[in-house]
Amino acid sequence: MTDAEAALGAALALIGRLPGATVHKDPDISWLASGRPLASLNHVHGIRLRGDAPTVDARIDAAQADVSDHGVLPATWWIGPTTTPADLGSRLSARGLTAAEPEFGMVIELDGLPKPSGDVAHVADADVDEWLAVMGRSYGWSDPLTIAAWTELYHGALGEGSPPWWHVIVREGRKAVACASLFPAGDQAFVTNVGTAPEARGAGHGTTATLAVLAIARDIGYRRASLTASLMGRAMYARIGFREEGRLDRFVWAGRQDRGSSSA
Repeated sequence: MTDAEAALGAALALIGRLPGATVHKDPDISWLASGRPLASLNHVHGIRLRGDAPTVDARIDAAQADVSDHGVLPATWWIGPTTTPADLGSRLSARGLTAAEPEFGMVIELDGLPKPSGDVAHVADADVDEWLAVMGRSYGWSDPLTIAAWTELYHGALGEGSPPWWHVIVREGRKAVACASLFPAGDQAFVTNVGTAPEARGAGHGTTATLAVLAIARDIGYRRASLTASLMGRAMYARIGFREEGRLDRFVWAGRQDRGSSSA
């Protein structure tokens, strides 16, 4: 498993902090079922299935049933450089999953990185709502279910002595315009939630936010960091110094229209 794949899996497991969520890890497949009707909160990853076709198909079907509440809830499957079988994408397509835009596993050594410039603030308990607001603008959240789920997740850690993640806000004047997060992921740090509000893009705020969480990672003792980059973001991360480890294909199950009947 590549460093980026391992870090992604560890970071996804933190979604399991949602009330009622389940995190399951086997040597050949892992999944996270949040019980929420959002593909961004239900994931299958770490897939290294072996055996004859019926055995592999049975494992795929079992994981899909578990992560999606037997097909009701949306879910995302991740296929990375070390995923087996090699034809997993075709098998998922045959089951009705749809290929989504790929992402790219990227890693960086933290020694020697420049410090961020600009108005950067670490997010304390009182600032989480401001951070969520700029994240929502950056990612174009409009679905109340999405807003409620991510708010529930990040507010759940308020008041803890040792937070499971770190957040930053970048401001332009008094306005929050960019955000980023750092998740602990084994012997690496995982950078995520990097976003810039549409009205502030093109001014380097996303770079500032990324450098800010990388500085946190270095300060707390990490030597490497990973992330998954979108097609749009990979060039920015490369300029910072990230190098690609491999492509991460995503296949999404849309869920059934009757998902309102789910016990979740």
